[in-house]
Amino acid sequence: MKIPIVNREYYIIYLEWFADMYWLHTDVFKWSNEIKKQYLKELNQLQRMIDSPLYGAVEDWNTKLSKFGEKIGFSYLKDLNGNDGVLYKIYKRSL
Repeated sequence: MKIPIVNREYYIIYLEWFADMYWLHTDVFKWSNEIKKQYLKELNQLQRMIDSPLYGAVEDWNTKLSKFGEKIGFSYLKDLNGNDGVLYKIYKRSL
């Protein structure tokens, strides 16, 4: 279950605890350099509070989401075939 952790006008940051890892989800409603700075400040603060890496799963075809993840500090970890038959790229973010 995704739990909203940060709820702002331009984005919502969610965490999900699954397979002994924190998985990040974000809904973005508007993006700019200023919003990105605020988002990264809050994301870094959240990550320091939980003191754990964050993980993300992106469908193999979703290059836009992969690029977003890389821009906010995620690194490619591995490919994973999901139970739903979809190939996912798994990303990890550490401070």
